[in-house]
Amino acid sequence: MLHIHRRYPRLTLPSAPALAIGNFDGVHLGHQAVIAALHARAETLGLTPMLMSFFPHPRAVINKKEPPLITPLRDRAHWLAHYGVTHWTLRSFTQALRQSSPEDFVQEYLLADLGVKHLLVGDDFRFGYRGRGDFALLQAMADKGGYTVESMDSVCTTDGERISSSAIREAVDRHNLTRARALLGHGLTYTGRVRHGAKRGRSMNTPTANIHVPNAWCLPDGVYVVKIQVLSAAQSVWGVANLGVAPTFAGQQRKLEVHAFSPLGEVYGALLRVEMVEFLREERCFADSTTLQAQIKQDIAHAQALIAQYQH
Repeated sequence: MLHIHRRYPRLTLPSAPALAIGNFDGVHLGHQAVIAALHARAETLGLTPMLMSFFPHPRAVINKKEPPLITPLRDRAHWLAHYGVTHWTLRSFTQALRQSSPEDFVQEYLLADLGVKHLLVGDDFRFGYRGRGDFALLQAMADKGGYTVESMDSVCTTDGERISSSAIREAVDRHNLTRARALLGHGLTYTGRVRHGAKRGRSMNTPTANIHVPNAWCLPDGVYVVKIQVLSAAQSVWGVANLGVAPTFAGQQRKLEVHAFSPLGEVYGALLRVEMVEFLREERCFADSTTLQAQIKQDIAHAQALIAQYQH
Protein backbone atom coordinates (compact mmCIF):
# COMPACT_ATOMS: atom_id res chain seq x y z
CA MET A 1 0.00 0.00 0.00
CA LEU A 2 1.29 3.44 -0.94
CA HIS A 3 1.41 6.05 1.84
CA ILE A 4 1.54 9.63 0.57
CA HIS A 5 3.12 12.00 3.09
CA ARG A 6 2.49 15.73 3.12
CA ARG A 7 3.05 16.60 6.79
CA TYR A 8 6.36 17.52 8.42
CA PRO A 9 8.64 17.53 10.35
CA ARG A 10 9.82 13.99 10.97
CA LEU A 11 7.46 11.35 9.64
CA THR A 12 6.46 8.18 11.43
CA LEU A 13 8.22 5.44 9.49
CA PRO A 14 9.33 1.89 10.31
CA SER A 15 12.96 3.14 10.14
CA ALA A 16 14.93 6.11 8.84
CA PRO A 17 14.47 6.69 5.10
CA ALA A 18 16.61 5.86 2.13
CA LEU A 19 15.49 8.52 -0.32
CA ALA A 20 15.37 9.06 -4.07
CA ILE A 21 14.28 12.50 -5.31
CA GLY A 22 12.56 13.14 -8.63
CA ASN A 23 9.37 14.00 -10.42
CA PHE A 24 8.84 10.37 -11.55
CA ASP A 25 6.48 11.52 -14.32
CA GLY A 26 5.41 8.43 -16.22
CA VAL A 27 7.06 6.00 -13.74
CA HIS A 28 8.95 4.75 -16.80
CA LEU A 29 11.61 2.04 -17.08
CA GLY A 30 14.31 4.41 -15.80
CA HIS A 31 12.23 5.26 -12.74
CA GLN A 32 11.51 1.58 -12.19
CA ALA A 33 15.25 0.89 -12.14
CA VAL A 34 15.71 3.63 -9.51
CA ILE A 35 12.91 2.14 -7.41
CA ALA A 36 14.44 -1.34 -7.60
CA ALA A 37 17.93 -0.05 -6.71
CA LEU A 38 16.56 2.03 -3.83
CA HIS A 39 14.69 -0.93 -2.38
CA ALA A 40 17.75 -3.17 -2.63
CA ARG A 41 19.98 -0.61 -0.90
CA ALA A 42 17.38 0.15 1.78
CA GLU A 43 17.07 -3.54 2.62
CA THR A 44 20.84 -3.85 2.95
CA LEU A 45 21.03 -0.81 5.23
CA GLY A 46 17.90 -1.57 7.26
CA LEU A 47 16.17 1.63 6.08
CA THR A 48 12.73 2.48 4.71
CA PRO A 49 12.72 3.22 0.96
CA MET A 50 11.01 6.51 0.13
CA LEU A 51 10.56 8.75 -2.90
CA MET A 52 10.30 12.53 -2.80
CA SER A 53 8.60 14.69 -5.41
CA PHE A 54 7.63 18.34 -5.55
CA PHE A 55 4.11 19.64 -6.14
CA PRO A 56 3.32 21.64 -8.11
CA HIS A 57 6.09 20.88 -10.59
CA PRO A 58 8.98 23.33 -10.00
CA ARG A 59 8.66 24.65 -13.55
CA ALA A 60 5.04 25.61 -12.85
CA VAL A 61 6.35 27.94 -10.12
CA ILE A 62 9.49 29.16 -11.87
CA ASN A 63 8.04 29.59 -15.38
CA LYS A 64 4.40 30.17 -14.32
CA LYS A 65 3.35 27.36 -16.65
CA GLU A 66 2.73 23.72 -15.83
CA PRO A 67 4.77 21.40 -18.07
CA PRO A 68 3.05 18.59 -20.02
CA LEU A 69 2.35 15.66 -17.72
CA ILE A 70 2.51 11.99 -18.68
CA THR A 71 0.94 10.90 -15.40
CA PRO A 72 -1.06 13.35 -13.29
CA LEU A 73 -0.84 12.59 -9.57
CA ARG A 74 -3.57 9.93 -9.34
CA ASP A 75 -2.02 7.82 -12.10
CA ARG A 76 1.49 8.43 -10.85
CA ALA A 77 0.45 7.13 -7.43
CA HIS A 78 -1.10 4.06 -9.08
CA TRP A 79 2.05 3.17 -11.00
CA LEU A 80 4.37 3.89 -8.06
CA ALA A 81 2.30 1.50 -5.94
CA HIS A 82 2.29 -1.03 -8.78
CA TYR A 83 6.10 -1.08 -8.75
CA GLY A 84 6.32 -1.54 -4.99
CA VAL A 85 6.68 2.00 -3.61
CA THR A 86 5.16 2.23 -0.13
CA HIS A 87 6.23 5.76 0.94
CA TRP A 88 6.04 8.85 -1.27
CA THR A 89 6.51 12.30 0.16
CA LEU A 90 5.00 15.20 -1.79
CA ARG A 91 6.75 18.42 -0.83
CA SER A 92 5.05 21.71 -1.68
CA PHE A 93 7.31 23.63 -4.03
CA THR A 94 7.12 27.11 -2.55
CA GLN A 95 9.11 30.27 -3.25
CA ALA A 96 10.97 29.65 0.01
CA LEU A 97 12.02 26.18 -1.13
CA ARG A 98 12.91 27.53 -4.58
CA GLN A 99 15.27 30.11 -3.06
CA SER A 100 16.93 27.72 -0.60
CA SER A 101 20.66 27.27 -1.01
CA PRO A 102 21.77 23.70 -1.74
CA GLU A 103 23.23 23.46 1.78
CA ASP A 104 20.00 24.65 3.39
CA PHE A 105 17.97 22.28 1.25
CA VAL A 106 19.97 19.30 2.53
CA GLN A 107 19.99 20.48 6.13
CA GLU A 108 16.36 21.54 6.42
CA TYR A 109 14.35 19.44 3.98
CA LEU A 110 16.31 16.19 3.97
CA LEU A 111 17.93 15.95 7.40
CA ALA A 112 15.77 18.00 9.79
CA ASP A 113 12.41 17.13 8.23
CA LEU A 114 12.98 13.56 7.06
CA GLY A 115 16.04 12.28 8.90
CA VAL A 116 17.44 10.82 5.66
CA LYS A 117 20.23 8.27 6.11
CA HIS A 118 20.85 7.36 2.48
CA LEU A 119 20.38 9.24 -0.80
CA LEU A 120 20.17 7.73 -4.28
CA VAL A 121 20.36 10.32 -7.06
CA GLY A 122 20.57 10.30 -10.83
CA ASP A 123 23.77 11.19 -12.65
CA ASP A 124 22.31 14.56 -13.69
CA PHE A 125 20.71 15.49 -10.36
CA ARG A 126 20.73 19.19 -9.45
CA PHE A 127 19.10 20.89 -6.48
CA GLY A 128 18.93 24.14 -4.52
CA TYR A 129 18.67 27.67 -5.85
CA ARG A 130 19.26 27.74 -9.60
CA GLY A 131 20.36 24.11 -9.49
CA ARG A 132 23.70 24.92 -7.84
CA GLY A 133 23.79 21.69 -5.82
CA ASP A 134 25.14 18.47 -7.30
CA PHE A 135 26.41 15.02 -6.37
CA ALA A 136 29.82 16.39 -5.31
CA LEU A 137 28.15 18.70 -2.78
CA LEU A 138 26.04 15.85 -1.41
CA GLN A 139 29.22 13.83 -0.95
CA ALA A 140 30.97 16.75 0.78
CA MET A 141 28.10 17.10 3.28
CA ALA A 142 27.57 13.38 3.86
CA ASP A 143 29.91 12.72 6.80
CA LYS A 144 28.74 15.69 8.84
CA GLY A 145 25.12 15.06 7.88
CA GLY A 146 25.26 11.41 8.92
CA TYR A 147 24.07 9.97 5.61
CA THR A 148 25.49 8.05 2.68
CA VAL A 149 24.95 8.94 -0.97
CA GLU A 150 25.32 7.16 -4.28
CA SER A 151 24.75 8.10 -7.90
CA MET A 152 22.96 5.97 -10.49
CA ASP A 153 23.64 6.06 -14.22
CA SER A 154 20.84 6.75 -16.67
CA VAL A 155 18.94 3.75 -18.01
CA CYS A 156 19.13 3.36 -21.80
CA THR A 157 17.32 1.34 -24.44
CA THR A 158 19.12 -1.44 -26.30
CA ASP A 159 20.02 1.07 -29.03
CA GLY A 160 21.59 3.45 -26.52
CA GLU A 161 18.81 6.03 -26.14
CA ARG A 162 18.40 7.45 -22.65
CA ILE A 163 14.96 6.56 -21.27
CA SER A 164 13.38 9.81 -20.15
CA SER A 165 10.03 11.50 -19.67
CA SER A 166 10.99 13.88 -22.50
CA ALA A 167 11.45 10.98 -24.93
CA ILE A 168 8.04 9.60 -23.96
CA ARG A 169 6.35 12.98 -24.41
CA GLU A 170 7.96 13.25 -27.85
CA ALA A 171 6.66 9.80 -28.83
CA VAL A 172 3.17 10.65 -27.57
CA ASP A 173 3.23 13.95 -29.46
CA ARG A 174 3.99 11.98 -32.65
CA HIS A 175 1.03 9.66 -31.85
CA ASN A 176 3.48 6.77 -31.42
CA LEU A 177 1.87 5.07 -28.44
CA THR A 178 3.69 1.81 -29.16
CA ARG A 179 7.00 3.59 -28.65
CA ALA A 180 5.72 5.36 -25.54
CA ARG A 181 4.53 2.03 -24.09
CA ALA A 182 7.95 0.46 -24.72
CA LEU A 183 9.71 3.26 -22.81
CA LEU A 184 7.13 3.30 -20.02
CA GLY A 185 7.03 -0.45 -19.49
CA HIS A 186 3.23 -0.16 -19.15
CA GLY A 187 0.30 1.56 -20.82
CA LEU A 188 -0.32 5.31 -20.90
CA THR A 189 -3.31 5.81 -18.60
CA TYR A 190 -5.59 8.49 -17.29
CA THR A 191 -7.81 7.88 -14.26
CA GLY A 192 -10.75 10.13 -13.49
CA ARG A 193 -14.26 10.26 -12.11
CA VAL A 194 -17.21 9.94 -14.50
CA ARG A 195 -19.33 13.09 -14.68
CA HIS A 196 -22.72 13.78 -16.16
CA GLY A 197 -22.55 15.24 -19.66
CA ALA A 198 -25.00 16.55 -22.22
CA LYS A 199 -26.05 12.96 -23.10
CA ARG A 200 -25.49 13.64 -26.82
CA GLY A 201 -23.72 10.31 -27.27
CA ARG A 202 -26.76 8.46 -25.97
CA SER A 203 -28.98 10.24 -28.51
CA MET A 204 -26.60 9.03 -31.27
CA ASN A 205 -26.64 5.43 -29.94
CA THR A 206 -23.03 5.76 -28.74
CA PRO A 207 -23.32 6.54 -25.00
CA THR A 208 -20.14 7.84 -23.41
CA ALA A 209 -18.64 8.12 -19.95
CA ASN A 210 -17.25 11.65 -19.57
CA ILE A 211 -14.08 12.35 -17.59
CA HIS A 212 -12.60 15.83 -17.21
CA VAL A 213 -8.93 16.02 -18.16
CA PRO A 214 -6.38 18.76 -17.34
CA ASN A 215 -4.96 20.83 -20.17
CA ALA A 216 -1.49 19.87 -18.95
CA TRP A 217 -1.96 16.17 -19.78
CA CYS A 218 0.52 15.51 -22.59
CA LEU A 219 -1.68 13.46 -24.91
CA PRO A 220 -2.74 15.36 -28.06
CA ASP A 221 -6.48 15.77 -28.60
CA GLY A 222 -7.96 13.18 -30.91
CA VAL A 223 -9.76 9.84 -31.14
CA TYR A 224 -8.13 6.74 -29.65
CA VAL A 225 -8.62 3.02 -29.20
CA VAL A 226 -8.76 2.48 -25.44
CA LYS A 227 -9.01 -0.09 -22.69
CA ILE A 228 -11.38 0.89 -19.90
CA GLN A 229 -11.42 -0.35 -16.33
CA VAL A 230 -13.93 0.61 -13.65
CA LEU A 231 -11.68 0.63 -10.56
CA SER A 232 -14.28 -1.20 -8.52
CA ALA A 233 -14.11 -4.08 -11.04
CA ALA A 234 -11.20 -6.24 -12.13
CA GLN A 235 -11.86 -6.64 -15.84
CA SER A 236 -10.99 -4.19 -18.62
CA VAL A 237 -13.13 -3.71 -21.72
CA TRP A 238 -12.24 -2.28 -25.12
CA GLY A 239 -13.64 0.94 -26.47
CA VAL A 240 -13.01 4.18 -28.31
CA ALA A 241 -12.56 7.63 -26.82
CA ASN A 242 -12.49 11.22 -27.98
CA LEU A 243 -10.08 13.49 -26.12
CA GLY A 244 -10.75 17.20 -26.53
CA VAL A 245 -13.37 19.90 -26.15
CA ALA A 246 -16.09 18.63 -28.56
CA PRO A 247 -15.66 21.54 -31.03
CA THR A 248 -18.75 20.51 -33.05
CA PHE A 249 -20.81 21.59 -30.03
CA ALA A 250 -18.60 24.59 -29.09
CA GLY A 251 -17.34 22.85 -25.96
CA GLN A 252 -14.69 24.39 -23.70
CA GLN A 253 -13.93 21.73 -21.07
CA ARG A 254 -11.23 19.27 -22.11
CA LYS A 255 -12.49 15.77 -21.45
CA LEU A 256 -12.34 12.10 -22.38
CA GLU A 257 -15.61 10.88 -23.88
CA VAL A 258 -15.29 7.12 -23.58
CA HIS A 259 -17.54 4.69 -25.45
CA ALA A 260 -17.19 1.09 -24.28
CA PHE A 261 -17.80 -1.87 -26.59
CA SER A 262 -19.04 -3.99 -23.65
CA PRO A 263 -21.43 -2.92 -20.86
CA LEU A 264 -19.81 -1.04 -17.97
CA GLY A 265 -22.93 -0.82 -15.83
CA GLU A 266 -23.79 2.32 -13.90
CA VAL A 267 -20.60 4.39 -13.81
CA TYR A 268 -21.66 7.94 -12.88
CA GLY A 269 -19.40 9.03 -10.03
CA ALA A 270 -17.14 5.99 -10.45
CA LEU A 271 -13.41 6.12 -11.10
CA LEU A 272 -12.38 4.86 -14.52
CA ARG A 273 -8.83 4.08 -15.61
CA VAL A 274 -8.51 4.56 -19.35
CA GLU A 275 -5.48 3.17 -21.18
CA MET A 276 -4.74 4.90 -24.48
CA VAL A 277 -3.79 2.11 -26.89
CA GLU A 278 -3.83 3.46 -30.45
CA PHE A 279 -4.33 6.82 -32.14
CA LEU A 280 -7.09 6.89 -34.77
CA ARG A 281 -7.45 10.50 -35.92
CA GLU A 282 -7.26 14.11 -34.80
CA GLU A 283 -10.27 15.79 -33.23
CA ARG A 284 -12.11 18.06 -35.63
CA CYS A 285 -15.25 20.16 -35.94
CA PHE A 286 -18.08 18.69 -38.01
CA ALA A 287 -20.81 20.58 -39.85
CA ASP A 288 -23.60 18.94 -37.86
CA SER A 289 -24.42 16.00 -35.61
CA THR A 290 -25.40 13.78 -38.57
CA THR A 291 -21.93 14.13 -40.11
CA LEU A 292 -20.37 13.52 -36.72
CA GLN A 293 -22.49 10.39 -36.20
CA ALA A 294 -21.33 8.98 -39.54
CA GLN A 295 -17.68 9.60 -38.55
CA ILE A 296 -18.22 7.95 -35.16
CA LYS A 297 -19.44 4.79 -36.93
CA GLN A 298 -16.25 4.81 -39.02
CA ASP A 299 -14.13 5.32 -35.90
CA ILE A 300 -15.81 2.39 -34.17
CA ALA A 301 -15.29 0.12 -37.18
CA HIS A 302 -11.64 1.17 -37.43
CA ALA A 303 -11.11 0.62 -33.70
CA GLN A 304 -12.73 -2.82 -33.77
CA ALA A 305 -10.53 -3.86 -36.69
CA LEU A 306 -7.41 -2.86 -34.74
CA ILE A 307 -8.64 -4.59 -31.60
CA ALA A 308 -9.17 -7.80 -33.59
CA GLN A 309 -5.48 -7.65 -34.55
CA TYR A 310 -4.46 -7.23 -30.90
CA GLN A 311 -6.53 -10.26 -29.90
CA HIS A 312 -4.92 -12.63 -32.43
